[in-house]
Amino acid sequence: MDNDELKKETEQLIQDFLDGNSQAFNRLVLLYQTRIFNLALNYVKNQEEAKDLAQDIFVTVYRSLPKLREKEKFTSWLYQIAVNHCRNRYKKLSRRGYFSNVSLDDEESFLQISTDESPEKTLQRQNTINIVRATIASMGEAEKEIILLRDVQELAYEEISDILQIPLGTVKSKLNRARNALKDRLKKYYQDL
Repeated sequence: MDNDELKKETEQLIQDFLDGNSQAFNRLVLLYQTRIFNLALNYVKNQEEAKDLAQDIFVTVYRSLPKLREKEKFTSWLYQIAVNHCRNRYKKLSRRGYFSNVSLDDEESFLQISTDESPEKTLQRQNTINIVRATIASMGEAEKEIILLRDVQELAYEEISDILQIPLGTVKSKLNRARNALKDRLKKYYQDL
């Protein structure tokens, strides 16, 4: 499904939900649950915690959807809610020392590999993923967030602008700085960057 089809279906589902069709919301969740779960997983690094977080996000969306004025901006609005929930949960878990107990080699990692590669290649790729993930996780909140939204979630610059409530030019410049910072941090692992 391309972006235009997704947007049209989303707008129709929102209208159906507002007209009293509760199944429309279920379909809306199905359309966006993987994206929201992946975003949550990138923040909390644990599948069960990410599932709970995604569920909380959709409960908020369910309760707030009647207040949404511009149906065409649903995706940005959804991500705005999701990012706020993720930030809050991350801060709460950090205060409890939750992340000091999470291993980068955890089987439940948010980037899984399933290929027919040799064990050596798979191990090398997993190591690279772990290094990149750890490096992103060590970045400041603003840098990490903009990289997650653009490079992991693959959102458009305009959507990121709406989500973070910053001008489009600022999104581009912050993303450029964040990518450069990530590249600089990764240079200690990969000399040819």
